[in-house]
Amino acid sequence: MPTAEKETRVRELTEAIARSKSIVLTNFTGMNVDLVTKMRRRLREAHVEYIVEKNTLTKLALAERGVQDLHPYLEGPTGIALGADEIAGAKVLADFAKEFEKPALKAAYVGGQLYDSDGIKILAQLPPREVLLGQLIGALRSPLQGFVGVLSGSLRQLVGTVDAIAKKKQG
Repeated sequence: MPTAEKETRVRELTEAIARSKSIVLTNFTGMNVDLVTKMRRRLREAHVEYIVEKNTLTKLALAERGVQDLHPYLEGPTGIALGADEIAGAKVLADFAKEFEKPALKAAYVGGQLYDSDGIKILAQLPPREVLLGQLIGALRSPLQGFVGVLSGSLRQLVGTVDAIAKKKQG
């Protein structure tokens, strides 16, 4: 392959990595065309791009983005799932691997953290981002609601006491 073509492929892969919030590496050995097609369709529905590229070119693209942690996992047949969301790729691939026993999950890089195959399975169990944000807001809101309730209760007592004193003085 001519050098100019390699440079173009590395640049395109670097741009795809820059757009993604997660990188999941898989070994697709033993998957037939039908299985790969099913997997790619599920990934596409989850807005995850699945790329198969030479490991040397992938290493160059990852190095340009400052992601050196994945280099040891770039051996043998490797598919790269690039997700627009932190856990979509891990979730789809872990579910697919559970259902069909393929592809083998190698590693993931999410939010500057490296995850092995067990870590990918844990990531896949996380609820979606919107649910996590809702849980966080609920957890932050609960103590504040209690505090407001205590304050309004104390205020009601004060108003009741002042009202009672005013009625006593009038009567």
